Amino acid sequence: MDTVSQAPDAIRRPAVAGYFYPAQAEVLRAEIDALAMPAGSRMAARAVIVPHGSLRQCGRICAALARVQIPRRCIIVGPSHTGSAVPWSLLDRGAYRTPLGDVPVDARCADAVRARCPFLACDPTSQAGEHAVEVLLPWLQRLGPPELAIVPIIIGAAQQCQLGELAQALAQVVRMQEEPVLLIASSDLSHYQSHSDAETQDRMLLTAIQTLEGARLLECLRASSIVMCGAEAVACVLDAASLLGATQATVAAYGTSAAAGGDPHSVTGYAGVIIQ
Repeated sequence: MDTVSQAPDAIRRPAVAGYFYPAQAEVLRAEIDALAMPAGSRMAARAVIVPHGSLRQCGRICAALARVQIPRRCIIVGPSHTGSAVPWSLLDRGAYRTPLGDVPVDARCADAVRARCPFLACDPTSQAGEHAVEVLLPWLQRLGPPELAIVPIIIGAAQQCQLGELAQALAQVVRMQEEPVLLIASSDLSHYQSHSDAETQDRMLLTAIQTLEGARLLECLRASSIVMCGAEAVACVLDAASLLGATQATVAAYGTSAAAGGDPHSVTGYAGVIIQ
């Protein structure tokens, strides 16, 4: 792909391999395959929402990706966990490395997004230790085509008007492409609740998500004081998908960290949502 720069100094190296997922390629492949099979038929989707927890805690939920067609280009929007001073980060060159190999950045697509959203900073350092994008890449590498390329966007602090601008930009850029593009929101659901309270809050969040209105989700969070990691990413992707003609959001998988063996008194909710 002539639009991708893969200079050695542009490689973003794994930050959470061996912690969030296995660092050994053969082990990682085997675990993803076990969770994703049997694959069955895959559906075309405009967007998906998947969690960014560890493979042990939410691998079963991330396996929702096995139900959709993974195209050559994916735009991934996720939250910042590193406290970066850069509120918006776009990696516009180089590649993300995982134990399964390198995933190049689609430079042309990234340039097109940034041309419409100049507030996106091209700052590789702000993504260096961030896991929101990284943990999803082995899934895309295993389930997608060999020519997979990404545009990784990390949101730190954002005003709602900027989320709207980015949603508009993503929709415009996707329309420009000659091939399908999959929008991916990297997000967990409710945090730090008892198991029963987490399930209650997650039902509220998923109901709001199924309206395909980003503002409805953000209002749900404000009204109910729910802590959700990645809400802005989801809101942005929902609005972009709606602009592209999406009409339904299907919850393909749901679970909690407690169901995966975590503390039942401090729970994180996870969902895989397919948007068509």
